[in-house]
This record gives sequence, structure tokens and C-alpha cells, in this order.
Amino acid sequence: MTLRALPLLMVLAMPVAGMAGAPDVTVSWSPERIVLGADVPVTLKVQVPAGTGPLHAAASTGTFASNRVVEGGAVRRFEWRPPAVRYPQVAVLLFWTDAPAADAPPPVTVVRLPLVGLTELDVATAAGAHVEVEVAKRRFGPVRANARGQARVPVEVPPGVRQARVLATRGTLRTDATVPLDPPPDSPLAAALTPPALPAVEGGWLLMAGEAPLRASDVDVLAEGAVVAPAPVDTRTTRLASAGMATAAEGVQATEPPAGDVPRSADVGAEAQDVLRVRVIPASGAQRVTVRVRRMDRAHAAHTEADVTVLSTSVTARAAEVVDTWRSSYFLLAGGVFASGANSGPSGGVGVSVLTPWWRHRLAAELEIGARTAMDGGPADARGTVRSQVVALPLLLSVRAELFRRGAFSLHGRAGAGPVPFFHHALSSGAQGEVKESRVAGMGFVALQAAHRFDRWSALAEARGAWAPVHTPWLDSQLGGLALYLGMRFEP
Repeated sequence: MTLRALPLLMVLAMPVAGMAGAPDVTVSWSPERIVLGADVPVTLKVQVPAGTGPLHAAASTGTFASNRVVEGGAVRRFEWRPPAVRYPQVAVLLFWTDAPAADAPPPVTVVRLPLVGLTELDVATAAGAHVEVEVAKRRFGPVRANARGQARVPVEVPPGVRQARVLATRGTLRTDATVPLDPPPDSPLAAALTPPALPAVEGGWLLMAGEAPLRASDVDVLAEGAVVAPAPVDTRTTRLASAGMATAAEGVQATEPPAGDVPRSADVGAEAQDVLRVRVIPASGAQRVTVRVRRMDRAHAAHTEADVTVLSTSVTARAAEVVDTWRSSYFLLAGGVFASGANSGPSGGVGVSVLTPWWRHRLAAELEIGARTAMDGGPADARGTVRSQVVALPLLLSVRAELFRRGAFSLHGRAGAGPVPFFHHALSSGAQGEVKESRVAGMGFVALQAAHRFDRWSALAEARGAWAPVHTPWLDSQLGGLALYLGMRFEP
């Protein structure tokens, strides 16, 4: 029997999940087992001491919802969505409060979430054999091999697992083999600048963490419009480090601010630390600071980078967070409208959606430009034969609300209205002759839309009911009706 392992996954010489932070800060998350590809949001609850100020959050991968800064209460709630990739990795999340003083580093808690990869193994064995795969003491299958002896077994692979056990059974024959799994790409680093708006004189802090503690040789810090400087070490910070908190970097040589926006590299200490913290001071006259953290791991060809851009002007943290939570997407729909008489016809539309931070990113505002046509032809009493065509171009504003989500499938409700410019052309064989007219009517609609997400693309199916009566001296029509559409949505 031979087996081919698809490119799977993972690195790690650390526990599957890890958290470093002050002893009185605890973090829990649900669901506890996070499987990539399921597209299920993760809820994190951070318990903090009474009187704690605003709590900030950043992630090495995936995205936080609009609540990347949470204030008030002993338990702070965050919602985080895993990345769209399928290979196992460790997501590094940072939670921190404001620094107690301009020259003191902020207290940071690090949470490492194991993300289970979802993939398939191709197995070649005897025809008709029953194949099972065991990964990290969990069995998947059985799957029966086809007439050519091929079987494809869906498996879940946690981070750090480098081999799988394959069992194939046919009658009394049983094969047991262990096969290696290809290592996955590196897990990305988490990097964040704080405060979100850097003071021009005092500057701020760059926070860095990885799937395992970092050393100076692991990262290279490049800053444009700023200079990195050593952080002072005090007994309080050093004592917290023994409980898992990172100290300010020791052994960093101070550097004078450069004359221009010259990239500088920082040595952040020789010993491995759960969190590396470096002081970032804007250069004189700089309006924007860009910091790039690059992993310098010679064992892997690919490097992980994190870019953070912060304005040094007086911009509040809340305003900066809100701007980042508005996301746009584009959609295309095509189908037909079923209405009474000769009002049925093809229809379609293109549009743009803007996902808002309200109701946990479940509300979106949409603008749609559509096309709708209907034709009629036949005898018309004394007027003879009449051939009539109506072409309408609806311009609709709508609201889309997510009603249900499970895995990659979601169900949405839509409602909207707008003007409908239309053009009517009628040709009669009688005395009436030819008629051309154009008017503007109105349309309102409600719809139920199903979506299935494939990374940045989503397949759409929509059932829509619309009302758009049209009345002119030469036309009595209904441009609404029951419409059925298929389409796609793309999120940049």
C-alpha cells in the first residue's frame, strides 16, 4: 500500500495552547476546538481586575470584529474570526491595557489558540479496502477504496502533528502504516503599535509575539518615520515576566533619531521572551509611522510580515478602530422575473455592499444597479397587431441582514427601494403606429438570500418579491413580481 499526504501542516515545539499574562487576567474561548474552514466565529472572554481601563486586542491572523477595544466590566467580550486558510497553525492574540506612564511599557497578555487544519489524504491500497486514518489519537473514516484502489479520507490535523497512521482492511488482511506529513508554512507573528495614535514626542510601544517565545535573532524590526529605542527595565516589569509577562527588552542599544525616514533595525534582546516590546519614537516632523516586523528564521524560505500604520496626529483610538471595521464587497446577480400576463422576463444586477460594524458585522448597506425587460406581441382588437417592449434600469438602495450562519453557509434578509427609469417601445400595425416613451417609476422589494463562502468568493441564490407598477397612456405593466437569481459575491 502507498499513501500520498497532501501538503498539510504544522510547526511547534510548544504546548498546543498557551497564555502568558498577569495572574489575575484569565482568557477563555468558545468553541474550544477551532477547526479551520468551518467559518465559525470564536468568542473570547477576558476577565480583568476591577477598575481596569480600556482593553485592546490584536491578532497574528484572522480578524477581530468591531470590538477590538472594549471598555468597562470585569469580563470583556471579543469576537474573532479564524483565517480562511486550511492548514493548521497557531493564532497569537494580544490583549493589553494602556501604559501606566508614557515611558512605561503596557501590561500585555498573550493567548495562543491552536487552529486545527482541515484537509484530505489520498490513499492507494487494494480495491474495496476500508481505509481509516488516525491523527493525534482521533480516527477518520472508514472510506472504501474504489475499483482502482484509491480512497480520499477527510482528516483534521492539529498544529505540531507531523505524522498520520493509516489502517487499511480488506477481509482478513490488515495493513498498518505510519506516514509523515509535510510541514506547513510558518504561523504569522502578532505585532501591534500602542497607543493607536502615537504622541509626537513620547512615542509608543511595538508589541511582538509568536507561536513560541522569540529571541533577538528571530525578528527584524524596520521603522519608517520613526526610530526604535531601548525600553527601561524596572523591578515591577521584571517580576511580571516570571508570571509570563514580557519585560522591556534588555541589551538594546539606544539610537539617535535619523535625519529622514530611514528604516532602522532593532535588536530586542538575546533571551527568548513571550512578548518582545520595543519603544518607537516618531522622527521629527513625521506624520505617519510604518513599522514592519519580519521573522528571520533560516529554516524556512517564507517569512512572515506584519505592517502597522499609525498617525501621529491626535486621533482617538475608538475612531481609528471604527474606520477599520467597514468592509466592502461586490456582487453580481442574474435570473428572471415571473409576473402575470406578459410581464415576465430576464433580470439581473450588479452592486456593491458595505459591511457595517453594527450588530456584530451582520448589517450591510447595498447599492444595486439592475436591468429588467419584458416583451409582448399579439393581436390588440381594432388596433391590429401590437409588439411592445419595456426595458427598465432599477437603482436600488437596500439593507442586508445576516439571519443565520453555520460553517460556510449563511442566510440573509434584504429589503430596499429606489427609482426605476424605464423605456417603452411599441409598434402597432394599425393607425396607432409607433410609440416611444420613457418615464421614472418606483420599486420596492424584499428578498431572502442564501450564500456559501469559498474564501473571498461566495455563491449566491436569492428569491425576491418586488412591487413596481407602471402606468402611462400607452402602458399598464408590473415590473415587479417573483424573481429568482443566482450570482457571486467577491470580498477584496
